[in-house]
Amino acid sequence: MIILNRPEKILAGLLAGAVTAILTVFIVLSFFNYPSADDFCIAASARDLGFFKALVFWYAHWSGRYTLHSVWTLILTPQDIFQIYRITPIVLLVLTWLSFSFLIARITQGRLSTGFSLLLGGVGAVLFIAGIPDVAQTFYWMGGSITYQLANILLLFLLGLLVWRETTAKDHWLQTLIFWLASFLAAAIIGANEVSLSLTLVILGCGTFYTLRARKDSRLFWIGLLVIASGVAIISLLAPGNIQRQASIDSAHDSMLRPGPWLAAVLYLPWVALRILYWLSNLGLWVSAFILLVTTFNIAKTRLYVQGTFRKGFLIFPAIWISLIFALSAIGFLINRYPLPERAESVVYLLFLLGWYPSFIILGHFLVRDRIQCDGRRLILPAAALLLINLAGTPNVFEAYKDMYRGYRYSQEMQKRLDTIQAAKNQGVTDMVVASLSHPPRTLFATDIATDPHNFRNECTRAYYQFKSIRLGDTVSPY
Repeated sequence: MIILNRPEKILAGLLAGAVTAILTVFIVLSFFNYPSADDFCIAASARDLGFFKALVFWYAHWSGRYTLHSVWTLILTPQDIFQIYRITPIVLLVLTWLSFSFLIARITQGRLSTGFSLLLGGVGAVLFIAGIPDVAQTFYWMGGSITYQLANILLLFLLGLLVWRETTAKDHWLQTLIFWLASFLAAAIIGANEVSLSLTLVILGCGTFYTLRARKDSRLFWIGLLVIASGVAIISLLAPGNIQRQASIDSAHDSMLRPGPWLAAVLYLPWVALRILYWLSNLGLWVSAFILLVTTFNIAKTRLYVQGTFRKGFLIFPAIWISLIFALSAIGFLINRYPLPERAESVVYLLFLLGWYPSFIILGHFLVRDRIQCDGRRLILPAAALLLINLAGTPNVFEAYKDMYRGYRYSQEMQKRLDTIQAAKNQGVTDMVVASLSHPPRTLFATDIATDPHNFRNECTRAYYQFKSIRLGDTVSPY
């Protein structure tokens, strides 16, 4: 158990206050949130077809993302989706914090108190929020959040269970419970999106290979998980809707200016390298990794060294980590000749964040070795102070703070639009024109309908409100 001195306790309290304040800002913004685009298509299908028929329809005609369709349809089944829509990002934000906390608690194996695990989980959640390319698509737009962020959360819980099984879960009944919980989480993650599907299969495949090679008693556990994950992956990938969806994407791309295959291949490596450098520009990652390097010095000496010599076999971990980042990023270039959508990049960033800390420790010991000093604890206090400043000053956090006012204005404009739509329905209007939005908040706003009534987003909104057509009109005054 870590014992803090008085200055460290004060700084930990300030850090807890900062993390709480930051997460509170993002939670408050949830009350200004409104559905858009695909949300209305799912809500319309749930209303018109019912829950189970809607799932069959989307599996057959859109994609094999059965987890996405199940959760999305369940949430949007009520006639009035606007109130429940604001609860979803709150739940996802809280679960992001709790999932990081759970993983940290399992990794530390009881060395940290529950309160300290929750604090570090909050730091992890804020670092995650600070690095995602688009906060709106990751948390506030349900089309992106249920597809990718829910899968991210479930992956963190799954990793926590896997660590628990390999460390302190010795009771047979507990091991059995962990297996079935892990199986459920793996199946749910795989049914959410293809990027998380690929990442989950790689993690389970690596775990299975390691336990078989090391002849660990958990090898049957890993084999069973991998078999179940592979089975549900086949169900997801062979969905008839995948073919139709890809055809619609290809058709849409025919009218888009996009690079040719060779140019896309040339742009791929610089894109991923620049994205990694962008993530590494966050000082908080370096400071938090340094703190971890110092505090785990004695533990690392017992794990990473044999008779005082560094075990170079551990270098395979950072090698696999970097390779997997490039491999997942390649999915977008292979399918669309474009980078992954920003909401999908949240999965890649989560992989980066999770692999960053063990890779930093491994490479730190490999490069510095005996020059790492146990007494580096005296540097923890200023490092933690620097981390506190960094967390509060990241661009995404600052943008969220600015959007507190923009979010209020956005909410007022959206409510006015809803009132206008309801009045038009009462009057029997069939071709609807609504006002554009003025300076929508970047933290909340993902997309809106277009001036073209045949746009996919317009068609979804039209289907939900049961108009003949709906389109965007003039911009409202920003004053």
